[in-house]
Order: sequence, then structure tokens, then C-alpha cells
Amino acid sequence: MRRYITPLIFLIIFVISISSFCIANMKEEYIKLRESIINKYSKSRATTFSQWVNGVKVKIDTTEKVIAITLDACGGRQGNGYDKELIDFLRENKIPATLFMSGLWIDAHRSLVEELAGDQLFDIENHGLHHKPASVRGSVIYKRRGTRNVSEFVDEIELNARKIEYVTGKKSLFYRSGTAYYDDVAVKITYDLGYIPMNFSIISGDAAGLTPEKIEKRILSAAKNGAVIIAHMNRPGKNLYPALKKSVLKLKSEGYRFVKLSSYKDRLK
Repeated sequence: MRRYITPLIFLIIFVISISSFCIANMKEEYIKLRESIINKYSKSRATTFSQWVNGVKVKIDTTEKVIAITLDACGGRQGNGYDKELIDFLRENKIPATLFMSGLWIDAHRSLVEELAGDQLFDIENHGLHHKPASVRGSVIYKRRGTRNVSEFVDEIELNARKIEYVTGKKSLFYRSGTAYYDDVAVKITYDLGYIPMNFSIISGDAAGLTPEKIEKRILSAAKNGAVIIAHMNRPGKNLYPALKKSVLKLKSEGYRFVKLSSYKDRLK
């Protein structure tokens, strides 16, 4: 028995050393990446702050009768809910959706995120580490302050992207900021980091507390080829499920298909 102890200890030390080396390399690589972005944008000044900044994609450029459902999971003290009824409906009817998750929500639902990532119906995408508006000067919207500088914004987007890849094993393609507001410098940085800033063409209104009837009307009245719907998967019992159930089934009866954004990533505008 004793003759195996020394090799075993050696193996443990070797594994720990390799792990520490990899972690150190990853940290050094990340610091270099962040510094390169900071240096590139050190003299840049944001001039716009909006949901509709140039470069932010809002729809699919197509003549096909396709619509993309995007569901945000915002996270935080009042945002960590999970609308299981809604997700179950999508699964039962084989309706794909793109799920934008913040780091806060992922941390609260680790096993659930892994499960959803394993379902071919869903893509997990980036909603920011702390669900902050995308800013390089701390712009405020809805009483929520955005990232205060380039360094903080890089952390907000890139650290959550790495969290998603670590948890799901898949690299995210898209980024939607907390509140869906961006300034023009943050949009440029998003592209530099390799992600597509993604918003929407149809606002469901579930976050505003609209009735199911009003949410359904909003979706149906604005539905057209290539539309992208924004709604929330972290607000169970807030009227979205009954509204989406009716509107989605109605749109399907009219010949619309529902798609993930990743299937049309080169045809967004």
C-alpha cells in the first residue's frame, strides 16, 4: 500500500500545479484583453445612449415568415424568478427561443441553466454579469446606473460570456445589456469582443405589467417577417404565459415559424 502513496501524492501535486498554471494563464490573458480595449477607447466619448443605437440589431432581414422569441432572465433580488409554465409550453409545442441570462440569474439557477442549455430548442445568450446598462460613463436609465467606464463594461460583458461558456460548454454569440440600453462606445466594444449587440422589434410589455390581452395585442399587431420579440422568463405569474400562448398559436396558424437568433446570425439588421 505504501509504495503507491508517493506516486499518488506526486500526481495530486502535478494536477494542482497544472490547474494553477492554467488559471494564472487565463487571468493574464483576460487582463491583457481588457487593457487592450481600455487603451483603444481611452479617448472615446459616448455621444448617444438609447435602445436604438446604430449597430444594435433589432430584427431578421428576411422575407420568410419567421419570428424569433427572446426571453430575458434579469436576476437580482426581485428578478430571480423562473416561469416554468412558459418554458414548458415552448417545449410541449417545440417552439425555439433565445434565452438572455444575466450572471445573477445563472448563479441562482446553475443546474437549471445546464438543463436548458442541453435542450436543442434553446440558446443561452449574454445579458450581462450584473444586468447593467451598457455604458462607459455610468449613464442612468430606469433609476439603474450603467457600467461606469470601459474597464467595468468589459467585465460586465466578457466575464458573463465566460461564465456562460463554463456552465454550458457553449460560447455565446449575442449580448443584450441590462435594460437594453447602450451607448455608442459600448456597442463598438461589444463587436470588438466578438459579440453581436441584440435588441428587438416587438416589446411584449410584460415587464410593464400589461394585461394578457394587451400583451397579446402588442405581439399580434406588430408581427411581421423577421420580427424579434422581447419578453421575460424570470417573471412567473406576470401575464406573459397566457398572452404568449395565445399569440404564438395564432401566429403558427397563420404560417409563421419560430426560430433561434443563431440560425439567422448573418441576416440581422
